[in-house]
Amino acid sequence: MRVVLIIAAVALLYVSAPAGAATRKAGGPRVVSPKVCAAAKAASKRSGRAPRRAASRRRALLLRRCAAAKSRTLVGSSRAALIGVPAGAFSAPAPFATAPAPTADAAAAPTPAPVPTPSGPVLPPIYSNPYAVQVQGFEFGLQLSKAAVSAGDVRVEFNLARAEDPHNLWLVREDGAGSAYTFDEEPSGAVVAKTLALTRGRWKLFCSLNGHEAAGMRAVLTVG
Repeated sequence: MRVVLIIAAVALLYVSAPAGAATRKAGGPRVVSPKVCAAAKAASKRSGRAPRRAASRRRALLLRRCAAAKSRTLVGSSRAALIGVPAGAFSAPAPFATAPAPTADAAAAPTPAPVPTPSGPVLPPIYSNPYAVQVQGFEFGLQLSKAAVSAGDVRVEFNLARAEDPHNLWLVREDGAGSAYTFDEEPSGAVVAKTLALTRGRWKLFCSLNGHEAAGMRAVLTVG
């Protein structure tokens, strides 16, 4: 009976030889089937007498291969157990999450352009400045912001915001003395200012376009 078992074990060893040969060609250890290992162990336990030398060597070689295969399995399992995960459960780590791209709402608001400051001294408004007067022209009349100003350099503003047609403006002393001043013809909506040297006396203001003075575009400014 033991001879039959030994022969069976040897036969199983040769049956598994092709897979082992392929493994050796690949450079790895010979793989022994668990069935072959079980049959060899059973034959070793049941044999009462010492088998033949050749069969004994084959069986001993087979048992060593089975022990080596078991040892490799235990080593792989123990390495996996050291880090708390089963063997073969390792996976590639997940990539780090990248920060989301900034949206348009998160972009920095544009810096407002600085407001330029006017050069030169800041003049008081026309209604409170004794050296300033506004002359509004319209169809058909001239309206002064004040009836009198102080003699000297007077800022005269010719304002056509209320006009519908183009107009001009003349400033002439009633007595005919001194220099006359004029504003060129301007379209409706125009606002033009000049600083004029006005002397003491009464100044006549009018639009010289055809028929405009006669229609009512005239006024008198007192300079004192």
